[in-house]
Amino acid sequence: MPAQRTFAEKLSTLIDSARADGHAPHSYREMSAAIERAGGPAMSPAYLQQLATGKRVNPKIHYVEALAKLFAVPVTYFFEDEAERGTGTGGADVEVKVMAMRAQELSPQGRRQVMALLDLVERYEKAEREGPGGT
Repeated sequence: MPAQRTFAEKLSTLIDSARADGHAPHSYREMSAAIERAGGPAMSPAYLQQLATGKRVNPKIHYVEALAKLFAVPVTYFFEDEAERGTGTGGADVEVKVMAMRAQELSPQGRRQVMALLDLVERYEKAEREGPGGT
């Protein structure tokens, strides 16, 4: 079974590929400027280097989204493993991870609202499965 690649390994792969084909910024400074020009969050060249070398881990979702946009890959690229792709459940697992990361950035009130919505959707889906009249 192949080992799970880290965020740093995945980011480094993107950076190396982009540098090899000349389709993206070649330095952390250029990457930082490109993200800012695209309206993304401020990411210093030093922070980008730390992410790419594994000195910083678990970036906030808005940083992941900005990197995905810069390299034209889906956000799920950073969360999906080769092993998950073949199981049929990997996509759902990735979605759950992305949802959790996004929820982390919400206020306590925002998280309570999301939980209330999840409860509502869960009740609705349960009622649909049970059909008219319930079981």
